[in-house]
Amino acid sequence: MPGSKTRVAVIGGGVAGLIVAKSLAANPETFDFTLFEQTNQVGGTWVYTDETNVDSHGLPVHSSMYKNLRTNVPKEIMQIPDFPFKDQDGPSFVHHSVVRHYLWSYTKHFNLFPHIKLNTLVKHVEPEGLPSGQTLWLVTSKDLESNVVMTRTFDAAILCNGHYTVGHVPHIPGIETFPGKSIHSHQYRKPETYANKKVCILGASWSGLDIAIEVSKYADKIYLSHNLADPKISKLPKNVKEVAGIDRIHGSTFVFKTGVTAVVEEFIYCTGYQFTYPFLSEKVNINTKDNHVEPVYKYLVHTDVQNLFFMGLPGLAIPFPMFHLQAQYILKIIDGRVKLPSSSEMREDIQREKRKLLQEGIPARHIIKLKDRQWAYYDDIATTAGVPSFPPVIRKIWDHTCEMRDQDLTTYKNYRYHIVDRENFTVDYYKPC
Repeated sequence: MPGSKTRVAVIGGGVAGLIVAKSLAANPETFDFTLFEQTNQVGGTWVYTDETNVDSHGLPVHSSMYKNLRTNVPKEIMQIPDFPFKDQDGPSFVHHSVVRHYLWSYTKHFNLFPHIKLNTLVKHVEPEGLPSGQTLWLVTSKDLESNVVMTRTFDAAILCNGHYTVGHVPHIPGIETFPGKSIHSHQYRKPETYANKKVCILGASWSGLDIAIEVSKYADKIYLSHNLADPKISKLPKNVKEVAGIDRIHGSTFVFKTGVTAVVEEFIYCTGYQFTYPFLSEKVNINTKDNHVEPVYKYLVHTDVQNLFFMGLPGLAIPFPMFHLQAQYILKIIDGRVKLPSSSEMREDIQREKRKLLQEGIPARHIIKLKDRQWAYYDDIATTAGVPSFPPVIRKIWDHTCEMRDQDLTTYKNYRYHIVDRENFTVDYYKPC
């Protein structure tokens, strides 16, 4: 109706959902929104739990957080631009509990709790086309405390349900003969579990390396298995041995692709996660094959229904500030200040970029890993939305962190950063107690 507020459904109360909610709450004359969160608190994957399978409601545990995790990005560039961490003089790579409290403080500071429905499972999101050509969204949710199911209508839906819950577990010939315990990193919690054990860890990305270093303090031997051609892994602990990918398994014997064998007692898949939208109607055309969600323009907007948005797709990026930019871009699409190209033009843009990256040798499953492409992406989103992008110092700290990480994986988190101004920073060595 003319003059009425735009109704927005935000699905997921992790970092992305909270940042979107803050932007919506800042425009109360324009938006009326509800954030649906299936657990009993905000924070998403940053909410640690000892549980690894199902929660108190019998639902799969959402968080993949492990007990000792510290951030792999300095808080000085990880923080949300309009809400800095309080302790600017402490360590840069903080424990997950610090981030969890930070997100709770963010939610309280911007008075978001009145808009949040906790313990509420979104069961179904259905598009409803109107004669005018407009698409509405019917969101069916279940109150997990009262078991009451209800359906509400929204003008736009923003999916912020994360993708660190459903692990990708590749099939390995002979895995069924392995007598030891095997888990995905989603179920990993404490390194003491692996005391005096021979452990194989498959995957050498962020979680694989982090877990390998942590478990090495307790395990007898770790075989870090991966297929990286140029991993740039430096100064691993002495009891961590790099080996090729796993070819097959015979009982406790792992055969790697170079022919090397090892006797293994415990196995951890650090093989990434799957994008899943189990609540999304089959009427919505969506493909998540090869860890690449399509057809989604700018990693944000569904090309066919342009009031359906996907947060959190890019990897190897600086997530919190990126969400801050993405949220502003989305809101300006919803309120009409940003005009999108036609569906066909957006699809062609997606395919053009995909072809270019594939020609550069980037596999389809790695397209979402922005790495050095992240800076152009931020600038593009910011320019379109008419908001400031990141100051140059953010990239400089990122680059310094990557350099220190390449030099020594075991010590790079001991550096402490201070932002001086838009261009400059200082750094010192600061080993937490």
